[in-house]
Amino acid sequence: MPKDQSPTRPPRPVLLYDDGCRLCRWAARVVARFDRGETFALLPLGDAAAAQALATVPADARNGRWWLVLRDGSAVPGDAGGGVAALGEATLTRPLARGLRVARASPIVDALDRFAARHRGKIGRLVPDGPAPRRYP
Repeated sequence: MPKDQSPTRPPRPVLLYDDGCRLCRWAARVVARFDRGETFALLPLGDAAAAQALATVPADARNGRWWLVLRDGSAVPGDAGGGVAALGEATLTRPLARGLRVARASPIVDALDRFAARHRGKIGRLVPDGPAPRRYP
């Protein structure tokens, strides 16, 4: 591993998701499909590499949400700015993220994420089931 890369400083942003959640697996597969340039690494939260990536986050705070670990190693929970941060990382959605920041819409995106997290079992029944993708590093 090169000197400037450690388990907590990924070479690209890492999306961490609950592989036990049908909605989460589906969302990760959607990201994998549309992220043709492989901007993001994708890891289930139960993966050993995910634990290393979230080393600075208390273990009891890791579950129940998705996470974005940025290139600088900082971890952003999905319901606390992670959605807009993720949109800002991908070339295709970067203009949308800028617009959301200008409109100060991050709280709306975060509220939608919290709603989806609370109802992920019900919403998950509406999406196709499939395997959890893993693309790392």
